[in-house]
Amino acid sequence: MFGYQPELDIGENETIYAALRYDRQQRPLREVIRPTYIDGLHIVPANLELHEFEHDTPRLLAQSERSRETLFFTRLTEALASVEADYDVVVIDCPPQLGFLTLAALCAATGVLITVHPQMLDIASMCQFLLMTADLLAVVRQAGGNLDYDFLRYLVTRYEPQDGPQTQVVGFLRSLFGARVLTNPMVKSTAISDAGLTKQTLYEVGPQNFSRDTYNRAAEALDAVNGEIRQLMLQAWGRTSR
Repeated sequence: MFGYQPELDIGENETIYAALRYDRQQRPLREVIRPTYIDGLHIVPANLELHEFEHDTPRLLAQSERSRETLFFTRLTEALASVEADYDVVVIDCPPQLGFLTLAALCAATGVLITVHPQMLDIASMCQFLLMTADLLAVVRQAGGNLDYDFLRYLVTRYEPQDGPQTQVVGFLRSLFGARVLTNPMVKSTAISDAGLTKQTLYEVGPQNFSRDTYNRAAEALDAVNGEIRQLMLQAWGRTSR
């Protein structure tokens, strides 16, 4: 997506790791931000280099002399603060694992969106993940980490409305989490997966490549989800939709 191949187009020290690293090769975040072919949308690349942060952090935490430099959970917050005036929204896409980078992202975030596949095994796995996250974030909070969110929501994804068990699971989620589950789910659609084959979004690939019903169904679900998230941001900013 966005015109860059992580394995080919992103060189050494050109990812978000460059702004987070602890040594003298650290770079200002502004230097690693790249434009994309979408007007107004910039990206900070990521690739396997980010694993270095997971290796460096425990080594520094184990050292006897600690300073603010070792507060891993503040580093992403400080990097984003250096460019905050340039952007309305920053989206942090976390990997599906609970490492130092994900904890740093949770400290930097002002809103959290958790995707949920409506199957019981996926939900059981998510619950275990969230329990472990809560324990670790409690330690981070005691160390001075900021965990103040304007909103936290669950987004049901890959949803098949005709699937009876999935419908029951979604009802179960709503009974547990209430309004924290977004009203609109993102449906499972061949239009989404086919667009991904050419590394495009549904908005780019266009309706001409699918049947009208397939495309419209996916586009309506996508618009509804994005509209709901946009409304949450406007509320956080103290604004109303126009």
